[in-house]
Amino acid sequence: MERVKCEIRAKRAGEESVLLLLADENLRPLAQTAGHPERYHPDELVALLDTAEVYVADAGGEVAGYVAVEPDAETERLLVRCLCINPAHEAQAVAHQLLDWVEGLAFNRRLARLTTSVAMADQRSLSLFERHGFVRSPGAGAHDTVVLEKVLFAG
Repeated sequence: MERVKCEIRAKRAGEESVLLLLADENLRPLAQTAGHPERYHPDELVALLDTAEVYVADAGGEVAGYVAVEPDAETERLLVRCLCINPAHEAQAVAHQLLDWVEGLAFNRRLARLTTSVAMADQRSLSLFERHGFVRSPGAGAHDTVVLEKVLFAG
């Protein structure tokens, strides 16, 4: 597939159902494949979409993906809480465009680091974040998750 150019914008009112559907298509099977279907919590995702900053990758009027982030000014970090790509737009660099957007957001806010947590079983996501310059934090995370961090500048 070839790269699709997306407009990154803030989530609009009423888009939650589309974002939840995308998560259900992507995150539920991921949790099941990892052997932990109990880790997919739609109610927690609803709360996250309500409280976090959510940015949507819009590809010609279609939601190609989204990212939910939460700033932590105390630790000078921007936490990437959820990254979800529309299956119709996989392998079209949508995730990279969203991560570039998040990096610019953190940089403009003078937040020195981006941080995320990924299940060890999710090799595709681990590879994506590592290709985008994130490195594994030694000793961080639960026994089956990896904390990844990207340093933007010395804080």
